[in-house]
Amino acid sequence: MNSKIKKGRVKFNDANYEEALNYFNQVSEDDEDYTYVIIFKITCLMELERYDKALFLIESLLREDPEDELLLCEKIRCHIALGENDEALSTLKIFENLISVDDKRMLLCVSKFYKLLGDYENALKYCNGALKIDGNFEDAVREKSLIGICLNDYEIINSSADKLSQIIGGHGMGMISVFLLKLYVSRFDDCISIIEDLGSDFKDESIQLLKSIVYKELCENLDVDLHINEGAEISIDDAIGLLKDYDENGVDKGIINGVKFKIM
Repeated sequence: MNSKIKKGRVKFNDANYEEALNYFNQVSEDDEDYTYVIIFKITCLMELERYDKALFLIESLLREDPEDELLLCEKIRCHIALGENDEALSTLKIFENLISVDDKRMLLCVSKFYKLLGDYENALKYCNGALKIDGNFEDAVREKSLIGICLNDYEIINSSADKLSQIIGGHGMGMISVFLLKLYVSRFDDCISIIEDLGSDFKDESIQLLKSIVYKELCENLDVDLHINEGAEISIDDAIGLLKDYDENGVDKGIINGVKFKIM
């Protein structure tokens, strides 16, 4: 193999795409590995966000093999990055007709492209298609939650959060994304339950931070502030409890652990 290609691959593997590209550009078109080099050049250009140049190379290869799924996928990405949505959609239609309806990853790929193009109905359709093949396909569940946010559909977001929790197992860093989804749809009781379950996985400071986030979101959601005696303190758990009591029972003032409070 050409020494320039070898050196380019070393830089490529180190994510030094600018230097890798410099080496690949020195490989002549009559080199037996030139097609192989073009693929690397395309990746370098896309990583460097030079999408117009990447697109030129992609289209040159597609003229030889117009049904290459990987190249079509990259072509769509380039068009979207360049703001050429009509061209992206046209290429996406070709891509759709080539992929297998049994390939969950390709279906998810189509879903993500539709989401980027603002067609959330088709994004949801293809995401559901991937989940029909594998209901525990975590990437698809996460994508569905994002589509739900785009659609402002709290039911989709909440059900995705529940499914994600089931897949993850209810513990570990992965549950933070479930927590954030539940927070987005104002499922505060679920948020508190998640925090309690995370007690053994996180340091106390992190747990208190998560509780503080719930408290602030509750205040914003209810459009209220909790006031206590100057210089007095109450725990974050008590503060959350008071806000929940206010929401459920209308209790807006009183005394807790010797501290007077008022919600207004």
